[in-house]
Formats: sequence, structure tokens, C-alpha cells
Amino acid sequence: MAGERMKAIVDWTLDRFAVKQIEKGLLDRRVAKGTWYHGDGAALFLLFKILLITGAFLALSYTPSLDGAYSSVRYITEDQTLGWFVRGLHYWSAGLMVLVLVFHLLRQILLGGYKSPREGTWLIGVLLFFAVIATSLLGYVLRWDERAIYGLRVALNLMYRVPLIGESLVLIVQGGPHIGEQTLPRIYAMHVIFVPLLLLALIGYHMYLVVMHGITGPTERSQPVSDADEQRRLYKADAMSEERGETFFPSTAAKSGAFAGVVFLVVVVLTLVLGPGYLYPEANLVKSSFPMEEWWWSWYSALAGLLPPWLATTFYVGFPIVLFLILAALPFLDRSPRRGLRNRPVAVVVVSVCVIVILSLGSLRARSPWMAFPHSEPPPVPDGVQLSPYAEQGRQLFAQFGCNSCHAIDGHGAPFGPDLAASGRVLSHAQFRKIILDPPEEIAMPPYEGRLTDEELNQIIDFLMHVQITRHR
Repeated sequence: MAGERMKAIVDWTLDRFAVKQIEKGLLDRRVAKGTWYHGDGAALFLLFKILLITGAFLALSYTPSLDGAYSSVRYITEDQTLGWFVRGLHYWSAGLMVLVLVFHLLRQILLGGYKSPREGTWLIGVLLFFAVIATSLLGYVLRWDERAIYGLRVALNLMYRVPLIGESLVLIVQGGPHIGEQTLPRIYAMHVIFVPLLLLALIGYHMYLVVMHGITGPTERSQPVSDADEQRRLYKADAMSEERGETFFPSTAAKSGAFAGVVFLVVVVLTLVLGPGYLYPEANLVKSSFPMEEWWWSWYSALAGLLPPWLATTFYVGFPIVLFLILAALPFLDRSPRRGLRNRPVAVVVVSVCVIVILSLGSLRARSPWMAFPHSEPPPVPDGVQLSPYAEQGRQLFAQFGCNSCHAIDGHGAPFGPDLAASGRVLSHAQFRKIILDPPEEIAMPPYEGRLTDEELNQIIDFLMHVQITRHR
């Protein structure tokens, strides 16, 4: 009797909540076989859920105000029980979400995954890509440290340069003519309410389209497909085939879940080993600093730093717009019937070049303390200059602290800052000290206050004075 009653309750629940329909329409459906790395979509969905959960816990202790934001993040990291772990999961999930999203995007380009009838799936995915990039920037602004204010100022500068609506965009984000009390609450609301709601809508519709149109099946990857009708016919044949098809649950779900599980494990290991993201000193609205941006943005800054100054600003604004237009137009520009990695040599070359360039630029930026071309070797000693041992140590420190990433010495080195051996006047020890520790606002140089010991500072200044005095005799 009890068993029959329980069965009746279960049957009633399955019927009233339409669980059988979900099971039949989603879990029991036949799909074309995919490989293990097709689980990148599942990994992205898992990372998004981790971000939602950890973000909700962080929101319990975070204070979205200029006075309280930094101290609340420090409290979460240092004092709250397991706060460092929750913040670490949030931080590394955000970074890996960007990384896996780029992998997913490039994989679809290699396979031709944007071709008919999946144009709509691709376009929703492009919107998702830019929404994730936007929320990643919004997220690290909320820490309100030196990195946050630097990133915010760069973003506002870019918005201001957008034709017609730039000034309005800045006013909306700032909440007024200047960064003030309304700024962080607005960014907080966009990061935890508006953009997540947008992402939920886009992710839901994107997944619906994936269910409707499927993945790029084995037959599609091996022979030309002329139109959407032929694709649907081939995909259905693959899905129903014993060799080329499988049931979504448990076969496909297991492979996708394994990929997502590995990514989650990486997030946990990175959190345990490296902890949450480094917290710079608190943001200062008066003094400027130029900290290293997040690792997933580093290649972009390196590329901009290598461009001529007159082009860099245009690039910062124009590149995202051009990239969006290219990605959105790709399904309509690439009309080739060929799909699959082996049938698309041009796509393979383009994607390979992009990956190599991104990795090279990221490595370049990692070796540069500031946005300029790095030089690991100390600058050469100008002809006629005799350095004391003390000044020679300063020459070594000049490279160690990244000074030669911006400044040349007698024509040798980067052209971003003034040549310190070709200056029109000789600066005193006190003048050098003031500029290095607290540069004027018009100089795009980070303050070294607290970053150098007095001994290191004096050695660097001694080297510079040796160079300048000798060259101007």
C-alpha cells in the first residue's frame, strides 16, 4: 500500500511538472557524436553558475561605496571565514570563463560552426562573448584598488570617444560629471543585476538553439553541405546512426560533464595554490598609478603599447567595434560549403596566427611592468661616462624596476618617455627624487612611493646623475 501511494505521488509530480516531457525532449534525444572538447559549452555554463553563487555570497559582505568598497573586499579576503576561498573561486572562474569562451569561439571558427542553419546560434554567441568581456571589466572595478581605478579611467576614456553618444555613456556610468559616490553603486548594479540578467537570457536562448540545430556532426565535417535543408538531413542521419550518433544522456552528458569537471578542478586548484586576485593599494582619485591589468587583458594592452601614440587611442576604441562587426558578419561572408577542421585550411591558419599573436603579446606584457616594450637588459653606458660601483648598481635597478621600458639612455631604449641622457637640463638629486616618487599628473608614469627602498632610489638617481652630468659637460 505504501509503495503504491509513493508511486502515485511520483507519477503525479512527474506529470504536473512535465518532467517526462523534459526527459523525452532533452535527455533521451538522439544527437550526433561529439568529441571530449565539445564540453567547452558545458564548462562555460558551470563557470557561470559558480560566478552567480560565489557572487551572491560576496554580495553579502561587499559595500558598493567609495569609502567602503576596498575595506569590504579586504575584510572578505583576510577576516571572513573562507572569504578568501569564495573570492578566489569567483576570481579564477571569471578568468577561466574568458579563456574557455575564447577557445569556444575559435573552435567554432575552425569547424565552421556558424554556417547554416546555425547563424542565429552564432550571433547570440557573439553577443554573449562581448557581454562576458564587459562584466569581467565591471567586476574588477568593484575591488576599488589601483587596478580598478586605472581600468575604470581607461574604460571611461574609451566611452567618451564613442561618436555621438560618448559623453552620455560616461555620464550614465559615472552618475555625474566626475567619478563620485554614484559611480560604484551603478557599476555594482550593472555587474550583479543588469548584465547577469542579460547573460541569463542570452545563455538560455543560445542553449535552446543548440538543442534545435545540434552541433557540427561527423558527416558535416567530412563533406560539403550546400544549405540548411541538407544539414538537417545529414544531422538527423548522424543522430540516428549507431556509429555516428548517441543518446544525449548519459553519453554526451558524461563527456561534457567530464570536461566541465576538469575545468572546475582547475579553478579549485588555482584558488588553493594562488589564492584570490592580488589586491593593490586602495584607489586614489587624486594620484594616478599604472598597475598591471588582469592577465586576460594583457595581450590587448601590449598591442596598444606597441602602436604609435597617435594610433593607440583610435585602436582602443575601434578594435572592439571592428571585431564585433567582423564576427557578426562572418556567417554571411563565408559562404563556402566546407565545414570541419581538415577542410578549412584558411581558418586554421587565421586561428593559429591569432593564438600565436595573443600568447606572444601576453608574454610581452607580462615582462613589462608598464605599457611599453620591455627590455630585460640594463641600458648601455654612454660613451665617455664612467660609473661608480654605486651608480652601476643603479643601472641594474633601472632595468629591474622597468624604467627602461619607457625611457631611453642616450638613444638606446624605448621611445615612450624622455631620453634621460638627452634632456635639455640637468636635474638635481631632489628633483629626480620628487619625479620618481610622485610624478606630476601630466606625466604618464606610476608613482614609485613605497615600491623602492631609499637605497635603491638613491642608486638609480646616482646612475641618472652620472649620465646627465657627464653628457652635459
